[in-house]
Amino acid sequence: MAATQRHPKYWFLDGNIVFQVNGTLFHLHQGVLFVPFTYSGEYLYPSIWCWQMMVSDEDHPIVLPGISGEEFEHFISWLYHQWNCSHDRNLPLLWQVLKVSRLWQIDNSISWAIAHLDQLELSAVHKLSLQQYMIPQWIAPSVRSLTLASLSAIDEDEALVLGVRVYSIIARAREVMETERHPIAAVSPGLSVPPSPACNISHHAHCKVVWTCFWWQKVARQLLHPYNPLAISALVEYVAQQANPDSLNLECKASFVNQVVESGGLEVEENIIYGAITAVEAYFNTLYTT
Repeated sequence: MAATQRHPKYWFLDGNIVFQVNGTLFHLHQGVLFVPFTYSGEYLYPSIWCWQMMVSDEDHPIVLPGISGEEFEHFISWLYHQWNCSHDRNLPLLWQVLKVSRLWQIDNSISWAIAHLDQLELSAVHKLSLQQYMIPQWIAPSVRSLTLASLSAIDEDEALVLGVRVYSIIARAREVMETERHPIAAVSPGLSVPPSPACNISHHAHCKVVWTCFWWQKVARQLLHPYNPLAISALVEYVAQQANPDSLNLECKASFVNQVVESGGLEVEENIIYGAITAVEAYFNTLYTT
């Protein structure tokens, strides 16, 4: 049997259950592990009852695979209410609690750790990098944020953190989105619609010219902006906020815009984002099941 040593802090003389993590022994109290307790006003119920049925001592400890001594130490520190200050709830400690809680399926402490991780305001890249600990509610907003941003906003280190698969999904979504933007920006919509009841055929030709100039000078520039492009889904709202070009019939303008809505062009961006989210979720699901 490999040599072991008692943990300098978590070897309690009055403990009644012994765990071994790597070469370190922890002599703990079953009452802390198995009895419901209050932490910062929250009731947490660890679901690791099987250990209650196991007899353990220093010569016959309960061996815990899959975690490091440091991770278990932080988890035990949390169980013994050592984290009394909010500044102690930092990222390394919280994800170590989350990892151990996931390993042993302790649902309440999983929720506790995720709730406090949410308070840290982590970046989208950081949230996706933590998906090994299964936080699926972070995937959709994180992928959406990264897909709508410029790829240049993701530096080399962040790309390595995301991994080739996730980064390629986001990059492909951005590429498709840019491809869809160009024809929308280049061709002003609605030019095939007939004159509105408030217009006539001769003036409608003028409306088309004015609308085309307005679209190219205002809308297209925003759609193709290199650093802060207008979201396709926000196109109608943007047009409504702009001053109406001189001599453009308002009803004709409404008909031009309705052509965009009816064609489904406003949904293309959301469909691309949804596809990216679905692909990333499917990829992480393969990690969860392996």
